[in-house]
Amino acid sequence: MADEYSNSNSTATSRRSGGCCGCSGCGTIFALLILAAGIYFGVRSCDKISDAINNFSLVQNTITSTLTSALGDLQPQGGLLVGWREIDTNVQYDSQTTVGPWIFKVPVGSVHIFLSVPGNRAQYIIPSNGPNDEHWNAQAISESIVMLTLPAPIVNDKVVEVQSDPGKIKVYIDNDWMEHLIPSGGDIDEAKRLLRQAVIETAQTKPALAEVRIEARQVAAKFFSELFTRSLGRPVTVIVQFADEIGAQVGGQVGGLGSSDFPK
Repeated sequence: MADEYSNSNSTATSRRSGGCCGCSGCGTIFALLILAAGIYFGVRSCDKISDAINNFSLVQNTITSTLTSALGDLQPQGGLLVGWREIDTNVQYDSQTTVGPWIFKVPVGSVHIFLSVPGNRAQYIIPSNGPNDEHWNAQAISESIVMLTLPAPIVNDKVVEVQSDPGKIKVYIDNDWMEHLIPSGGDIDEAKRLLRQAVIETAQTKPALAEVRIEARQVAAKFFSELFTRSLGRPVTVIVQFADEIGAQVGGQVGGLGSSDFPK
């Protein structure tokens, strides 16, 4: 009876010893499986990172080539047209009257001509020198967001419309103390020749440019968003900043997004 019990315990012990050896082997296999899984998912993760880098690089290259092409198309008009403004301006022209020999002329009075001219028009552009203009830059922030850095808008001095209706030009004449002096037609024509420059100077004042910057930002964002969307085949949001905003301290914040549109 004792022998039978002893044999039974020996068999059970043998079975338990065999089971423990099996568990040790399973642990090793399990560790190897975890390591293999780690390597597999690590490789997959690296592949995904590599794919993301390649995709981002493709996006950046597409955006750069699209911008270069667009600048080539815009070059004939000097840049991107962002708007027109009606400019009312005033011109003053002074003419001095003298008498006497050509060497010893004596001034006898002056004529001051004032022109009040409404309805002139000035064109505003974001200037560009062509496809290789280094002042234009498009940087992909993600696959669907682009930061576009541009020169600040300016008056296009090659396209200025001056009032051509004589009936709308008001002429005021001041003869000083010599009331008999009458300005010549040439004096009035000379005053009118100053009008174009006066329109440009009025159009490029800080308040006028500040208003234009707001519109220019919107026009540029819309224009290039449509171009980049067509090039990439998916919607692209364009954020516009002007070059003079970079690094500028405005309202306690560094320039760029949210900066004041008053020119620096």
